[in-house]
Amino acid sequence: MKNISFSKIVSTVFFIGYFPLRGGGSWAALLCLIYFILSKIILIDIFNISQNIFFIINLLLLLFYLPLGFFTINNSISKENPDPHHVVFDEWVGMWIPIIFLESPTSATIQGILVNIFSAITFGKPSFPLLEKIPISITFNI
Repeated sequence: MKNISFSKIVSTVFFIGYFPLRGGGSWAALLCLIYFILSKIILIDIFNISQNIFFIINLLLLLFYLPLGFFTINNSISKENPDPHHVVFDEWVGMWIPIIFLESPTSATIQGILVNIFSAITFGKPSFPLLEKIPISITFNI
C-alpha cells in the first residue's frame, strides 16, 4: 500500500481489502450491511424520507458505482495477478444489490449473517475428497 490512488481507494472499499485478517471480501460485505442499515435508519427514521425515495437513492448510487467499480478494478488488476485479494469492490456490490430490495434492516441482518457464515466456511477451503473423485459433471441448461 505504498501509493494511494483513487482506483485503490474504490476497488479496496477504503482499504478494507488490506485488512490483516483473512477474508477482506467478507469484511467488505459486512461493512456494506452496516452502512446500509445505518443509512436506512438515518434517512428513513431520522430524516423521514419515504421507503420509495430511499430505494431510488440506492438504485442511483448503484448505477453510479457499477461503472466506477469496473473502471477502478481494471486499473487494479494485472496479467500477473488477475484476481488480487485486496480488490473487494465486487463483494461490496454483491452484498448491496440484494439488500436494496429488502424491506427491513432485520431482513438485511439475517442475510448478512448467512453470507458471513458461508464466507467463514470458504475461509478454511473445506474439501470433500470422496466427491472430488466422482467423474460426473452435472450441468443445467436453462
